[in-house]
Amino acid sequence: MKPLIRAANEKDYDEIKEIYAFDEVMEQTTQLPHRDAAFWKGFYAAKGPSCMELVAISEGRVIGHLGILPDGNPRRKHVASFGIAVHPEFQGRGAGSALMEELIRLGDNWLDILRLELSVFSDNGTAVALYRKFGFVIEGEARYDVFRRGRYASGYRMARYNPARIDTPAPG
Repeated sequence: MKPLIRAANEKDYDEIKEIYAFDEVMEQTTQLPHRDAAFWKGFYAAKGPSCMELVAISEGRVIGHLGILPDGNPRRKHVASFGIAVHPEFQGRGAGSALMEELIRLGDNWLDILRLELSVFSDNGTAVALYRKFGFVIEGEARYDVFRRGRYASGYRMARYNPARIDTPAPG
């Protein structure tokens, strides 16, 4: 069954914290381990009023989390980045796709976002495949980008452009 996607609320942060408590989730982010619920409650709120948080709900619990970060620079107001995580017990069961569908629906139809962008570890084939499924392309690789598990890891820069708003091909 497809998970319900809705805005995060006050009651969700303990469960959001639990998602990020798993090593296999944390190591695919640039966050630090052992963050409490108060950290997650304030993380996107501190970045500005235009940020949004969504959660995926299944079996009465939060199983996925997505934060949308519109760029604050007036010349990049058409750009947003995002972070996404799914509880390990629910990975591969549609939560990531449901969150991505809502991200794109909001970006294309409500937030006036032309370009969605993110960084993803180049060895995270599952995530890269998910983003490609939703029209993201690899624009480049940042070698030795993030320190994780005692080593430096490389990441891809990926982006998706709202096809309804593209009137000229992307440069390059």
